[in-house]
Amino acid sequence: MKKISLAKRKAAGAFLLAALMISGLVFTACGKKTETVTQPAEEVAETAGAQATQTGSAQEGTEETGSTQETGSTEESGTFDMASEEIPMAVSGTYDGIVVDAAMNSLVIDTAEGMMYAVSLPETEDVVETSDGILLGQAVTVTCEDGVASSITDCAVKPAADREALAFAADILFACKYRDINSLSSLAGYPLYVNLGDEDQTIENGGDLLKLPVSEVLSDERVKAVLSTNLFEVKELSGGKYVLGAEEGRPNIIFQKDEGRDSGFAITGIN
Repeated sequence: MKKISLAKRKAAGAFLLAALMISGLVFTACGKKTETVTQPAEEVAETAGAQATQTGSAQEGTEETGSTQETGSTEESGTFDMASEEIPMAVSGTYDGIVVDAAMNSLVIDTAEGMMYAVSLPETEDVVETSDGILLGQAVTVTCEDGVASSITDCAVKPAADREALAFAADILFACKYRDINSLSSLAGYPLYVNLGDEDQTIENGGDLLKLPVSEVLSDERVKAVLSTNLFEVKELSGGKYVLGAEEGRPNIIFQKDEGRDSGFAITGIN
């Protein structure tokens, strides 16, 4: 029986669930990464928007952040087109990617090109042939047809970072993808270094981070840089640090090993 690691609930789950439940989807089997799922934008936005507002403190609620956090920011996280952030179902083809979300009957992978794809697992057969089942942060090769996996194996390309670091990186990716500053604040360690362009700031607690404008903390430029990161190439730097985005300069988000947290990591810098 295959092992499935249940991922933390993220806003991405709303899109994946909506995509799997809608009938009549049309996929074109024309190779890799060329088609996306078409579905009513209103339906997607309504479902995902409701869950996106709930992913803040609940995502890492059991971890200590060093101070009491506020429950929401002064600016709504969902001030962008939620429907445009839909995770497309993988069309027929073979993909190498890092598992960034997983459930009993589905998973989401992030490819070297920085693209996320949702994949459904068949209920009638076991297609998982990896050595450790399916775990967050794991590198896999997925062969699928019309979004349904026919084979999932260990990827021949090995990531530079360990699986636990990439699993934490996946949480950051989703916080950025859905402009969820509440989730970002729960992933951060404090004091936190933040640079929004004008000046360097030291944020002492999650409540202070939530007071900053979401549009600046999770700007389009920073979000694009983080989401386009090739997770296969993320590596541990001196001091146990990892960089998502521009490794030199900015914009980026830096996280570091932190043995005091359940995840083993914490965001230490937003540049």
